[in-house]
Amino acid sequence: MTEVDSLHRHTRKRLIILSLMAALFFDLIPFPQPLAGWLPASTAMMTLYWSLHRPQNIDIGMAFVLGLIMDVGLGTPFGQHALGIMAAVYLVEHNRHQMLGYSYGYQALTILGCLMLMTLVLVIVHFFATHQFTGWNLFVSPFISALLWPFLSKFMLYLAYSRRL
Repeated sequence: MTEVDSLHRHTRKRLIILSLMAALFFDLIPFPQPLAGWLPASTAMMTLYWSLHRPQNIDIGMAFVLGLIMDVGLGTPFGQHALGIMAAVYLVEHNRHQMLGYSYGYQALTILGCLMLMTLVLVIVHFFATHQFTGWNLFVSPFISALLWPFLSKFMLYLAYSRRL
């Protein structure tokens, strides 16, 4: 067991819930359309983070619920974000033991793949619902999210460590 695992083993559920609520709040803020494609997928990132470090609390079922909340909040076709986040969480849960051994850079690359899959699912569902392509700017968000992954990981470790003292 690594030091990170021992820190997250004692993480309170309150921290998990508050971090997911903050991520949902950030994702549901209405930004102008050109800017929205450049913002990180904070709910997906936080869900992937907790499914990596606390899979007993955040699993595919919770990803489904968070995705439905995103769909209702954004007014997108019902189940679009739920399906995308569930696919990304499945990949993280499937490769969890390998990812925990990776450095932050390799974790970010794996998260990039998961978020690209989620974005691809969102684009396909949107295309079948509206028969319109959403544009390429939606594929920028996974790259920005992957670049922010090491900072998110270190910040959440800091929060977990500061709560432990």
